[in-house]
Amino acid sequence: MKLSIITVNYRSWGHLEAALTALADDFPDDWEIIVVDNESNPADFDLFAARFPCASFIANPNNSGFGHACNIGVARASGEQLLFMNPDVIATAEHIQKLMAIKAQHNIGIVAPKQVSAAGKAQKVFDDFPSLLNQSKTLKALLRFVFPSKYLNPRAHYSALTWCDWVTGSVLLIDRADFDAVGGWSEDYWMYVEDVDLCRKAHDCGMSVAYAPEVEVIHAHGGSSRINVDVKSMTKLEVIISKHVYARNHMRGLRRWLMHTLIILLRTPLLVLAALLDLVTLGQVPALRVRSRMLTGLARYYMGVMRTGSWLSPRAMANQAPAE
Repeated sequence: MKLSIITVNYRSWGHLEAALTALADDFPDDWEIIVVDNESNPADFDLFAARFPCASFIANPNNSGFGHACNIGVARASGEQLLFMNPDVIATAEHIQKLMAIKAQHNIGIVAPKQVSAAGKAQKVFDDFPSLLNQSKTLKALLRFVFPSKYLNPRAHYSALTWCDWVTGSVLLIDRADFDAVGGWSEDYWMYVEDVDLCRKAHDCGMSVAYAPEVEVIHAHGGSSRINVDVKSMTKLEVIISKHVYARNHMRGLRRWLMHTLIILLRTPLLVLAALLDLVTLGQVPALRVRSRMLTGLARYYMGVMRTGSWLSPRAMANQAPAE
């Protein structure tokens, strides 16, 4: 196999149906599709497995997050290259072939295409590695204004291949050999920032990372992570937790602890304010309910950090626990 396309699905069958249908036309014989279905439901799973015989479906009984599920898919994969693609992405075989050609032409380690919404609005695909200077959105914007060539604006328009620190894992192409060399997806993250971590490890191994705007795909962002208040609050909480995990994994000494402190100070006060407003509005505003639940979850997380000494998400720790 030349290419293995790996998709992690979580209750996103409508999006997955559109993604697989788009891939079906002119699908090369030496490619394969592997779908890892988190918290799998037998009825939906069996229906899709029968409807799309071109794909291999893996039933994962737990919602074990993105990185862990991707690694499950990789264990089944036989392709020389790996394309990780969210179920809410619409890409044709032609799009993917163009991305593979760009990767080969420029000897890129990890590459991602341009992503737009169904309405054509461009989405953020790349950014700088987290640092003490870019945790504040205001300071980040100032750095991009003063040093535009050093701190690229991921929201700006780019027409040519752009070298960058990291690209999103929603559509990400990498050689299997390189993936194995960097140790694959880190399962320290339950969801989010694992793509930043993967690219950080790639850079550390001397590999390049690039954004290829010449290839454009459609991404219905949040197709699995924003289906209701409970899921949205859970996933947004994991964003904050994963930032702590990145600091734990890639920073040392005083810099690491300053990063942990900044993450807490920049996010907690706003969540407290939102929780108070949620009380005043009697829980009738969904956005406030999301943030109120995030605050509750974050408080439990920080208490767990003090108790266990580990910055990992409890969900990530559950993935790493030995099977009974």
